[in-house]
Amino acid sequence: MRINKYIASCTKTSRRKAEELVLTGKVKVNDEVTRDLSTQIGESDKVYLDGKMIAPQEFVYYALNKPVGYTTTTSDPHAKKIITDLVPNDPPVFPVGRLDKNTSGLIILTNDGDFAQKMTHPKYEKEKEYIVETDNFLSEKLLDKLRHGVELEDGKTAPAKIKATGSKKYSMIIHEGKNRQIRRMIEAVGAKVITLKRIRIEDFELEDLAEGEYKTFLP
Repeated sequence: MRINKYIASCTKTSRRKAEELVLTGKVKVNDEVTRDLSTQIGESDKVYLDGKMIAPQEFVYYALNKPVGYTTTTSDPHAKKIITDLVPNDPPVFPVGRLDKNTSGLIILTNDGDFAQKMTHPKYEKEKEYIVETDNFLSEKLLDKLRHGVELEDGKTAPAKIKATGSKKYSMIIHEGKNRQIRRMIEAVGAKVITLKRIRIEDFELEDLAEGEYKTFLP
């Protein structure tokens, strides 16, 4: 197994970060520092990171229906409720991406850094679908603005896919991950979000998972 993939399989880090660890001399193979990214790790090899031997760990993947009021973090002394309280703590996991405290719905937690990188890096453009309830009706003209992208203080958004699903309710799909993006996009066209729920991340769907519950899956 190539050394960066081996390190990623043993830790929470991505393969890219693993490469940085190798290049900066933090990795030893059989007691010798290696900076060679082509190094192959065999079954009998021992690998050390910062002086500690590492070994492949079992990866776990949880799809959680996050309730409103939970903070998307692994640790926060100021947060009353954090999402890792809702899933097993052994092995420790971390959230893939984020949902703000007042947003509910699908979020993935894992200990697989490589998987997390593929799900969140902008170049992969993973679709995220939300059900949005607004305080005001959005006309077709306003929906078209969202479909073409709107200007925010940190730049113009990519076009969104949006359609009405009920009275002041909409299905909205984006692939970016700007902070509070949907709330700010809706505000940019003169309305406010009342409720926001994520129901899909690419091929992973919330389906009938109850609030506060999780299910395991294999990617």
